[in-house]
Amino acid sequence: MINSISGKWYPKDSSVQCAAQLTVAKTRYEVKIVSSETGNDSERHQNITGQWSQVTINDRLGNTERKLTLTDGSLFTTHNNDAIDTIINSNKNSDTASKWRLRLHRHETKMTSVLTMLVITVVFVFSFIKWGIPWTSQTVAHALPQQTGEFIGHQSLDFMDRYFLKPTQISGTEQQQIISRFKTRLKPFGGDDNIQYRLHFRDMSIGGSSLPNAFALPSGDIILTDKFVELSQNDDEIDAVLLHEMGHVVERHSLEMLTQNSLTTMIVILVLGNPDGISEIATGLGTALVSSHYSRQYETEADEFAFNKMLEIGIDPQAFVDILSRMEEYSTTVSATTDVDDATHEHEHDDDEKAEEVEGEKLSDFLSTHPNTQLRIKMAEKYSKCFEQGLKVCE
Repeated sequence: MINSISGKWYPKDSSVQCAAQLTVAKTRYEVKIVSSETGNDSERHQNITGQWSQVTINDRLGNTERKLTLTDGSLFTTHNNDAIDTIINSNKNSDTASKWRLRLHRHETKMTSVLTMLVITVVFVFSFIKWGIPWTSQTVAHALPQQTGEFIGHQSLDFMDRYFLKPTQISGTEQQQIISRFKTRLKPFGGDDNIQYRLHFRDMSIGGSSLPNAFALPSGDIILTDKFVELSQNDDEIDAVLLHEMGHVVERHSLEMLTQNSLTTMIVILVLGNPDGISEIATGLGTALVSSHYSRQYETEADEFAFNKMLEIGIDPQAFVDILSRMEEYSTTVSATTDVDDATHEHEHDDDEKAEEVEGEKLSDFLSTHPNTQLRIKMAEKYSKCFEQGLKVCE
């Protein structure tokens, strides 16, 4: 058993340094002043005593000097960390917090403990990203009042009108026909009476090419582009896509996505610090990849919402397959036309380059914000068979 520990003693709020001996016996401690730095101050100081349980001991950090704050506010320091650790463990009156911190220090110095904690941390982070963020965002999104979605939707529409969208070229008569049919045929199946659905027609072009698209905002505003209306060959195709967009509004996917992006970005910033340089790239890439995965999930949910409503209304889900295929064919044609000049300057692809193309397609599908088109078509065909059988619910 250790009787005493050599060290230095400092009076409270003083830089005077004295050689001293610390002795701990059962419930009490005693600091005996051996000599002061001036050589003639030892007589001024009496031995310091007090309850050992009231001594505050700082955490051990390698072999750096250990500091013990005594009950009178004075300070005892020593480099004999092992002796301090022995007293903490052997004396039942030692402070409980000190014992826990000592145990933590021992785990921190063991490679097996470090690796175990690393694995636990990785599993926790992965689980939070995969399940925690979606659950949190869904809870938050559905707890927000509809007024929040309306505010975000109106601000978003104003922004897109200013920078991305152009006035529609669709005639007022055709617009009114689509709006009237939406109100009488689709709106009763909107799910939430608090949602104020509004259809907007816009022209959307990138690089001189008009894009077929339809998207919904959390406010209930649904935007249809001119090229989408042009490619649609009948009312059922337009209504099928409108039902899909209504699914996004009802399920509050936009608000969930906004929450997910915010949480993901915040987590990356907390881990990497202020995101500048490479950290900023990591933030953007991490957010993009995670958001892409959740977006595909949302698209699948919106598809299921639309297909189920089609069976109730009496619309063949095949209409969704037709317009989706036509839009993809048009987009592929436009993309091929845009790249034709570059393609004339490229060499013929060898087998390795073809393999890279296949991998590129897989990566493209992973990064796509929509599910694989063939998977969506397969789901639609399943519901179409239920429609042909006159079923209102497709198992």
